[in-house]
Order: sequence, then structure tokens, then C-alpha cells
Amino acid sequence: MDEKAEYTIAGRGATEAKVRVTVPPAEVKTRLDAIYRRYAAEVSIPGFRRGRIPRHLLDSRFGREVFLAETREELEREHLPAALSELALRPVSPPTIEVVSFDESEPFVFEASFAILPEIESVDYRDLEVSVKPVEPVSDEDIERTLEGVRAEFAVLAEKEGDTVSDGDIVRVRENDHEWDTRVDSENPITRFLIGAKVGSDVDIEAELTDGRKIKTQLHVLGLREVVLPEVDDELAKDAGFESLDALKADIRVKIDEDRAERHRRLVEGKLVDALIERTDIPLPDRFVEDLTEEELSRMKESLARPDSEMPFEEYLAQREIDEDKLREEIRESVSRRLRRELILRRIAQDAGIEIGDEELERIATKDAESIGEDPIRFIARLKAEDRWDDYRFSKTNERVFDLLLESATVKEE
Repeated sequence: MDEKAEYTIAGRGATEAKVRVTVPPAEVKTRLDAIYRRYAAEVSIPGFRRGRIPRHLLDSRFGREVFLAETREELEREHLPAALSELALRPVSPPTIEVVSFDESEPFVFEASFAILPEIESVDYRDLEVSVKPVEPVSDEDIERTLEGVRAEFAVLAEKEGDTVSDGDIVRVRENDHEWDTRVDSENPITRFLIGAKVGSDVDIEAELTDGRKIKTQLHVLGLREVVLPEVDDELAKDAGFESLDALKADIRVKIDEDRAERHRRLVEGKLVDALIERTDIPLPDRFVEDLTEEELSRMKESLARPDSEMPFEEYLAQREIDEDKLREEIRESVSRRLRRELILRRIAQDAGIEIGDEELERIATKDAESIGEDPIRFIARLKAEDRWDDYRFSKTNERVFDLLLESATVKEE
């Protein structure tokens, strides 16, 4: 019987682990022979056919250590994933490999150290007590504010009396054959040139945009515009798809109430998670947290550096009156809380036997898709194509976990 590689856990802490891999000598020799054959088939040396080049000539040309190093690397690449799979370990940091012993006639032994997420043995999730603000009832003022948004949605632009452009005006302009409406802003590098211009005049524009592009053109002022809002009446309701103003108001009330109930539920869930984190000791691997922190900070910088960003990174820091180190600390705390939240919820789901299989998940996804008027097949296909199927499963599992928490929790109103 062929001797097989051995995989053992050489050390394990709460957030660090080390595995030892022992590859038998026969496999080391087989792999080294294969590498020599590959080189012999690819290298051209006068007087020797490809594939027939003696080892000592290959050693003299490339150095024996090249072949030994490739043997080690190939065996590490093959056996480390196999060891992790067999030992049920999931690294969350790149492994650090240390060669214990290597010789072509002896077993190849190496160890790999890496960070892991902690195993939570159990979570005391019963009888939690949290305090939150009560759901705010929907007032007439809330409905009126929403109706203003509906009015704005059906507003139209109309001619405005006047012949001089002022800051904040909406102006109809023309550039060559292209016409459009624009709002004048004294802080805008282009429209600020329109302030004080007369209707019917031409305005020369010469400006530099925030991204460094230079603009030189001429705009013809066609006229002034103003936003005309419709009356709040049955006609507006019909434009919005309702039979009457009362029906529109009733729908607004229901939607505001549902939205506030959902936000209240999320607030309660957040408080429950905070309470669980407070009562559960969960150490986290420093390397993993730091890596995630730097990744998130880099994504934020890249986002704020895009041309369509509202402000650059430095302005964002100045607006919040913090420096980059303070922001990094905020991100680190957020990352740590997110990791602890995920570990706790997964542990509770396992302990409570909460599991959603693919068939049940597809039924849930079908209902979700139908509720938003989307084709279920496309909805499910998109989740899978975007590699979000498991995240979707996790979110639906968490909903059931929170239902379980709420069964025994005491939620007080502040």
C-alpha cells in the first residue's frame, strides 16, 4: 500500500492555528523526477535530444536548488489545501510556511501558521433585555411632507417673468444646436458666469472643472424658468395612480407606518446584537481585522476619488473634523462588531437547528421577487450569478434567529 501524506494540527489557539504536513519520501522523489523530466523536455542542449538530457547537466545549468525549490513549492501548493480541508480549518490570513525538514530521500515536513476565526462553544441568547425608542405614530404633518414630494414629482417647468439671471434661477440655455435647463449656482464653475446675464444675450464661459478639464464655450440665454407645483387634490392623486386624494393619503400613511416599523425592528435587532456581544467573549485575529480595515479604508478612498464623488477624501475628513487615524479606528470598530455579529448569529443558528436548504430558499426568493414585481427565475439567477446566494441565505437565516431572540427578549420603550 502506498504511503500517504499525514496532516496534523501542530498548534491551535483562539485565533491562530498551525498545521503540520508530512509528505512521504516516495512522493517527494516522484515529484522531483517529474520536474526534471519537464525541464529535460523543454531545454535545448547541443548533443542531446529533448527529454534525454542527463540530470547532472541540468544541475550544472540551473543549479540543483532550483529543482528542489520547485518540488517543495509544488508539494506545498498541493498538500496545504488538502490538509486544511481534512482538518476542517479555514484560514482568514495568508499562511506563513516554515520548512521543518526536506531531503529527496526523507519525508518532506512543513508547517503552516495562519489566523482563524474563533470557535464559539455556545451563546447565552435567552432573556435579553434592551431599551429602544417607541415607534413614532404617523402624523398629519408626515403625510403633508410626503405629499410635497409627490407634488415635486409631478412638477413642471414654466416660463418665468424677468430679463436678468440671478443666483439660484433656472435658466434655459443653448449651445450650438443643443438646448437644456440648468440651475444657476454661484459656486458652480460654469453656471456662475450666467449671473447678471440678460435674456437673449450670449455668455462666454471659460472655466476649469474639479477634475482638471478646461471648458471654453459660449451659452445663449433663452429665458428664465420656474418650477410650478400642482395642487394637492384628486387630480394629483390620479396622476400618482390613485382614485382620490383620500386613497393617496391612506397609502402614504400605511407606507410610512410600515417603514417605521421596519426601522424599529432593525433598531431592536441591533440592540439585541449589542447585548449579545456584551455578554459573549469573542477574541478576533488582529491580522484579519487589520486587513479588512485597510481594505475598507482603501475602498472609501477610491470611491471619494471618483469624478462623480461629492467631495474628495481630504474634504470628507475636514467636514467630519477627524484625521485618517481616527477614521481608521472607526472602521476597525465597525469591522470588529460586524465579525462578532456574524459569529454570534451563526452559532445561535447552529445551536437552534435553524437551517435553510436550497429548495426552501428558492421558495422564499420566489415570494420576495413577486412582492417587488420581479420575475422569480431572474431574481434567483441574478443572486447566484452575482455570488450573493449564500449571503441571501445568511440574511434569511438571521431573520429566523432574530425571531427566536425576540421570543424570550424583553424590549422596553425608552
